[in-house]
Parts: sequence; structure tokens; C-alpha cells
Amino acid sequence: MNSIQSLVRGAFIVSLFSALLSLAGCDRVATGELQVGQSTVADMKLKMGEPSEVRRNADREVWVYPLGPEGVKTYFMTVGPTGTLEKIDQVLTEANFARVQNGMTHDEVVAILGRHGKEQRYAMSINEITRSWKYNANNADMFFEVTYDGNGRVKASASVDPSLYRGSSK
Repeated sequence: MNSIQSLVRGAFIVSLFSALLSLAGCDRVATGELQVGQSTVADMKLKMGEPSEVRRNADREVWVYPLGPEGVKTYFMTVGPTGTLEKIDQVLTEANFARVQNGMTHDEVVAILGRHGKEQRYAMSINEITRSWKYNANNADMFFEVTYDGNGRVKASASVDPSLYRGSSK
């Protein structure tokens, strides 16, 4: 085997190994590794790691798991008083986007969608800020964007196809 063949073979092995590693870190909820009524807090920590946030709701906790820095899913997992997983909600959905209304604060939006992935200010509207959540619709990545006015209230929101930006060929 010559050196070019060795190099190509080595690159293929590295690519294959990387793909397998990414599967190992995949969505533990979608793969069925966490089960409502059976999984415990210890199971959640083992499979998902520490949550990005824990919210108290009466005698329950809601553990927030955004997948990736700009993953297309964010899970709210409700843990009951006995430490057992009671409910799993993937919150980046069209139904939840529809709940975002003009006049809401950022905290109210985060209570529905979890933390945003990106933030942008535009020169023409320096007092406004647009925050976005990446999600998947029909096997295509999309962004749900929320624009806040100078008082920190929702001014507008919309789903945006990123392929429409900057002459993308998608």
C-alpha cells in the first residue's frame, strides 16, 4: 500500500470513528434510553449530564437540556417528588412558537423555549435585539427568531429558513 492509499485509508478510519463518537453523544431521549415513570435523576445525569438549568415548580423540578450550542432540540424534563422522570417535552415546536406573543419579556419566552442560541443587533435598530432558536422542520434546519424592542418586550417573531440568507444555494 503506497503512502497516498495509507493516508486515504487513515482519513476514512478517522471519519468513521468521529461518526461513531457523534452517535454515542446522540439524543438519549429519542433513542429511548430515558423512560417516563422509570428513569431516575441518577439515570438522567448518567445519560444526559447535568442540566443547563433546574426550575422549581411546586413539588416538582423541570430540568432543561438544550442539545448542543445550537442543537435543534431542547428538552424540559419534569422530575417528581420521588426523583422519577414524570414527563419529557421537546419544546422547540411550532405549537410553542405560536405561544410567543408580542409584549412578552425575554424571561417569559425562555420559560416556553429554553435559552436562545444566537443573538444579533442590527445597525439600523440599535435598541432592538433579535434572539434565535435553531430547530428542525421537515428535515431542514430552521430558526425561530424573536425581536425585542428597546424595553425588552417581544416586537416580532417568525420562523426563518437560513438558506435564504446571503445567497445560500440550499
